[in-house]
This record gives sequence, structure tokens and C-alpha cells, in this order.
Amino acid sequence: MCEALTASLDKTVSALVAPGATPMAVVAIGGYGRGELSLYSDVDLMLLHDVGDAAAAAADLFRPLWDAKLRVGHSVRTVREASDAARERFDTQTTLLTSRLVAGSEELFAQLMAAVTRVTRARPLRRYLVDAERNRRAEAPYRLMAVDTKTGRGGLRALQGFEWERRRQELIGRFSSQHEREEAEALEVLLRVRNALHAVTGKAHDVFSPELREPVARWLERDTFETAGELVAAMQSIDRLAERKWPEILEDRPVPAGRRVWSRGAAPKEPVKTDSLPTIEDLDRLLGAGERGRAIFDTLWEEGHLTDVLPEWDVVATLPQLEPFHQHPVAPHLWRTVAEMQAILSDKGPLGDVGLELDHPRLLRLAAFLHDIGKGHGGEHANVGAGIAATFAKRTGMDGKTRDLLVDAVNHHLLLPLTATRRDLADPAVINDVASEVGSIELLQVLYLLTIADSRATGPTMWNDWKASLLKTLFLRCAARLGADEPAITTGAATRQEVLARSGGSIGEMAAHLDAMPDDYLRALSVEEVLWHLELVSDLKGVSNLGVRVGEPIDTVVVVGPSQPGFRRTVAAVFAANGVDVLEARLFGRSDGVVVDSFQVRDDRTGGMVPGERWDRVRVDVEAGLLGQLDTDDRVAIRAAAYPMSEASRPRPSARISTDPATGDLVVVVKCSDRIGRLAEILEVLDGCGLEIRLAKLDNREGEVIDTFHVGPGPMADLDLIGLERRISENVTP
Repeated sequence: MCEALTASLDKTVSALVAPGATPMAVVAIGGYGRGELSLYSDVDLMLLHDVGDAAAAAADLFRPLWDAKLRVGHSVRTVREASDAARERFDTQTTLLTSRLVAGSEELFAQLMAAVTRVTRARPLRRYLVDAERNRRAEAPYRLMAVDTKTGRGGLRALQGFEWERRRQELIGRFSSQHEREEAEALEVLLRVRNALHAVTGKAHDVFSPELREPVARWLERDTFETAGELVAAMQSIDRLAERKWPEILEDRPVPAGRRVWSRGAAPKEPVKTDSLPTIEDLDRLLGAGERGRAIFDTLWEEGHLTDVLPEWDVVATLPQLEPFHQHPVAPHLWRTVAEMQAILSDKGPLGDVGLELDHPRLLRLAAFLHDIGKGHGGEHANVGAGIAATFAKRTGMDGKTRDLLVDAVNHHLLLPLTATRRDLADPAVINDVASEVGSIELLQVLYLLTIADSRATGPTMWNDWKASLLKTLFLRCAARLGADEPAITTGAATRQEVLARSGGSIGEMAAHLDAMPDDYLRALSVEEVLWHLELVSDLKGVSNLGVRVGEPIDTVVVVGPSQPGFRRTVAAVFAANGVDVLEARLFGRSDGVVVDSFQVRDDRTGGMVPGERWDRVRVDVEAGLLGQLDTDDRVAIRAAAYPMSEASRPRPSARISTDPATGDLVVVVKCSDRIGRLAEILEVLDGCGLEIRLAKLDNREGEVIDTFHVGPGPMADLDLIGLERRISENVTP
């Protein structure tokens, strides 16, 4: 396609240059000069002349191109002016290195190239190109799934740098290396994907963003996963080529000492014998050596020296991750997880203290490196990965205790995050269940640090103050259950006696309040929260009363009022219309028909506190909505139009229903695309299915939501769960 676009444009430009006109040369520069035009690329042209005024000739050339709606990057210069510009700016120099005569004076073009040669001989490019690559890596320390195919790390700019260096060598009469096969293959992949991006967006869009991956693959008549995998492999090849051509881009960090393969930073040419294969100590030194360690590892893998140590790496080395919340392909994610673990171990605060208690830095780095090694092998990746980790431990001669911790860490690396975001941490049965599955404080500590490193390395929506708070609560409660010396946190649950003792003159009213509440009411609340609830109920004069308490890391909002159809759906819609993002909700109904609902919330734009003055509007809107005086759907639509959500993911809505083994709760997990007002819609669907929700835990992940709703045990056990799943899935809009 690039060749066809370039040839067509050459023909058009040539036709615009009249024979015998003012002596001039029309020179293609930039991507046009290299013959790499994509569908919506800029057309970079230079009109080279040797007369005082070339304005008329320039107008004759450029005006028809502008009229054709082409984006023409143009310049009008003499040979001297072009030479001076190349001498002043590196980007002009590189642009002219791959310039190409399209039409006009061959003599003028030859003069230009002679001038460019003189500039190039006096001004080497290497430092400029190395700095540019370093900048790309500073902006993206780990390769991205949403790569900018033109200017991003592993993109076309690095390949162009290789070509500029080759062209310089040719111009000054030095030996110039040929294109490597790996380089040519990477170029083909990048140009293919870039053209497809242009085609499906109808503009010069170069980022392989999540919402475009399927359309790009469909336009190319290829499989989405295959297309993404080829792009990941191309980026990796370009990274490796850059490190080979410009080894100084690697950070200046000591290389692990040892055999020649480590000290030289490249694999030896001769085959490595079995007795000199990398040991566990060698691998650990690489894991701790940052980007240079990664480069050495990749070289070893490319040369086949890791086949007997970790052959499973072949599967994950170029494996893409298409979920929008994953920033990186699998291999860069694993390396970033190692780096995040290193940062934790260097932390001078509580996290670092946990690492010091473990005194297993090598184990923690290996767990970070191998936790997703099971991906791409088929089956549940944590379980598959545990098997691979066990085999790896056997190959490298790890001792029994360390081996068991590593295998268990890989096998259970999803246990804590899934529990924290989907289960009821206030229920002692849940804590007992997790503590029993973990089995030891030592493994719990490993899993805690691994969860933090993994979450931080996945993407910005996977780690925030709220999730950190949930995870810490789970960790400390499980540690206390497993016999930690200092049970730093308990459930904080109030007892009836404590509440009544603090009730003062309203002890009778409090007793009636507690009697009207469900059995699990006190389990999740402190004494202060129960007293606050009663105060709000006592002050209830209309259809609602709302109280707010600022907290860390999020605010708590309690809404009370007489039960009525759509009560909770209305409250959720008002929150959405006013930019209040709900993270968790505990929903209680008194036996006398009074609703007492508690929400953990944050601002949906900033992720921080909701400004205090906004709550006055929320109070008014909740009242009006419950009285039928406010169209909440219209208000939600207005905000949704003002703040459109990411189009990154459009998963088909799905519902999965199971029973929590520890509590007996019916658990409904709804997965769908994210947008303002989603919670209100889902609550309406669940209410229409006759489900009385007591706990909602909401997890937003870069354009999609995974919302978990707990329904108390009882008559729900007789429901047709498959039919209920289908009904929910069909009624949640795409």
C-alpha cells in the first residue's frame, strides 16, 4: 500500500511540474521520501530552486495538492538555505538524508545531496539518535500494548534512525550495513498496522489503542490476537536491534559479574555447554539489573541459551494482552512487576518492613517474574504457572521450602486481589476461608507484596488508594487470624452491648433500631457509624436524609428514607449525574420499611474527595428524584455527553452467579462496558429480577466494569441460576 500511494503521488506531482519551467527540483522528504506513505500521512515536499523568487512556481505546485485536501508539509529553499537548515537542526538533517527527487532538475538535486554530505560528514548523528531512543524509553520504560506505531518505543522512529545511519555512511563513503531481515519484517508489520489504523479512523491516527484493535484486524482480514502478537514481536525486535546498534542507550548500571556472557552483555557466539547454563543466582542478578539485565536476558533467550532453564518463556516472550486495563504485553509486564517488587523492597516504610521480615528478596523477585508465566499455555494461567514454576525450581535446584513458597505464590497470586475487590471483608467467614487457603503468615506476606507489585505493573486503573486500603485490611485481618504477633487490625465490628452503652438517653430508640436491622448489620460497622445511622434516621422528615463523612482514602455517604420502588436506583442515578463514583455500597433495610444505605465514594473525575458544596445539590436532587420531580435519566445523559467514557472496551454484558463458599451468599458478578450511570442501570435490572442486594463492590478497569453484588442466603438457593444469568446479561445494555 505504501508503495502504491507513493507511486500515485509521484505521478501526480510530476504532472504538476511543467517542462521548461523555472529551474527547480521537487524533492520528497520525510515519510514520502522514504516511500512509507500511509493513507493519511502528511505529504512532505521541498521545492528546491536557484532563483530569487519561486513564489509562482510554489503556488502552481502546492495549490492543487491543498485543493485535493492533502496535508502538505512544504518548504521552498535554495541549496544554500537547505544546507544551513540541516546544519542548524538535526531533524532537518535526517529528513534530507532520505530525500528523493520526484521531478525537475537532477543537477539541483545532486547539489543538494553534495551539501547534505558535507553537513553529515561534519556532524555525526549517533548521539542525536541515541538521545532520541533514550527519550522514547524514558516515556515508556516498558513496551506498551497501545503503542504509537510512528513515534513510540518500538515504533517506526527507531527503524528510521537505523536507516539514517546507513544513509550517512553511504554518503560519506564508508561501509554501510544492509537491512537485517528482522528489521525488514518489523517495518512491514508496523506499516501494515499503521495503514489499518488510518483506514479505520479516517485520519492520521497512529496509536494501537484498545478500541481499534478489533477493527484494525478486521480491516486487515486477520485475527485480532494474531495482529496484536505480530505487533508485539515487531516492537521487541526493534528494541533488541536498537540495543545491538546503540548499546549505550542501556542505563549505566553494573552488569552482574560472572561468566563472559554476563560481563560482555551479549551471548557468546559458541554454544553454551550444559554445565555453564545460567544458574538461579545468575537469573536473580539479571532480575535486579534493570533494563540492562532485561537486554542480556533477551539476548540469551534469542540465542537459545535459556532453553533448558525456562523454555516456557518462548510462549510469553511476544504474547499480547488485549484487555484494556493491561498496559503491557506479558513479558514487559513481568519485568515491570519485578521492578515494582524491587521498589517495594527498597521502601523505607511498612511495605519494606514486610519484605525485611521475609528476608527472601530472591524469592520475591522470582515470584514477580514468574507469576504470569502460565499465560498462553491453555487452561487457568495461575494453576498452569504453578506447574511451570515447580518444574523451573526442580531444574535450578531450589530447596524445598523456597520452592514451595514460589509455587504457592504463583498458584495463589490472584487470591488476595479477587477477595479484596469481590468478597465481604467484614465477614469473619471470608477471613477464615482466605487464611485457611494461604496457610502461613510467610506465604501471606509474599502474596501481599506480589499483589501490590502486580497491580502497580498492570495499569493505572488496577491500583489506587481504595484498592490499597482494601488489600491492607484483608492482609492484616488474615495475618491476625494466622497468629501474627501484633494483630494490627480487627474487623472493627460493633457489638450490641457497646452500641447501647454509648446511646445515652436514646437507648430505647437504639434498641428498636438494632432490632429492626438484619442480623449482619453490626458486623461491618463501628459503634460511631451505628450512632450516626440512628441520628440520620431520627432526623428523617421527608423522603430522604443524607449524611457525609470525609475519610481516607474515600468519603462515606449514608442515605436513609422510607422504602419505595426504585429507591436505590434513583440514589445511584443522582450520584452519577453529580459526578459521584461509588466504590462500595452496603445496603440495609429495616423491618419497618426504612432504608439505610452506606456508600464509599469518590469524585469520578479526580478520584479524590467530592467537593463539599456538591453534596448540597446531591441532597436536593435525591429528594426531587424520589418525589418524581426530577428526570434522573435525563440528568445522567447530560453528564455522560459532557464526559464521554473510554471506548476502549465493549465487552458483551455478562452475568455469572455463584455461591460464596464461606458465607453462603449468592454472588452476582456483572461484567460490561463502563459509562456514567452504569450502577443505576444494573441495580434496576437486579431489582427487576427480585434480587435484594446487601453488598455491592464495584471495580472499574479502563473502560469496563466488573461489579459484584452479594445477596443473602435463603430462598435464593431455589432460583434458576442459569436462567437468571441469561436474564441479567440480556437486560444490561451493551
